[in-house]
Amino acid sequence: MTKENEVLFEKTIEVRWSDCDANRHMRHSAYADFCAHTRVAFLSDLGMTPEWFEQQKLGPILFQEETQYRREVHMGESLRVTVEAGEATGFTKSIQILQHLYKPSGELAAVLRCVVAWMDLEQRKVIGLPESILQRFPVQLED
Repeated sequence: MTKENEVLFEKTIEVRWSDCDANRHMRHSAYADFCAHTRVAFLSDLGMTPEWFEQQKLGPILFQEETQYRREVHMGESLRVTVEAGEATGFTKSIQILQHLYKPSGELAAVLRCVVAWMDLEQRKVIGLPESILQRFPVQLED
């Protein structure tokens, strides 16, 4: 198992004009977009590519997402976005992912927590976690 706060994956993303709002800083939904993009890259790095999901007839689903905003981010800045294991969710079929977004100075811009699971797209139900995820995230042994 991986310890909470160990960086499992990271990606650097530049803030574009379209990521900003009328206040000339990054819009709140862009933080979630950056984190989702990084999570998908992480899954792909684990071998869970779009083709893998299609072959397995699975899809990742988002149960919960919460963001704490710490610092303004502006167009042209590059953010380092991490993927880390969060706390156990209390279920064997979901995990919590913790993500930090860091400004170029190293200053923490935001923290995002989300709870994700996998859905069998034919049966339309949540399934057990894939082995590649179980190896990296703390899960509780009760359902």
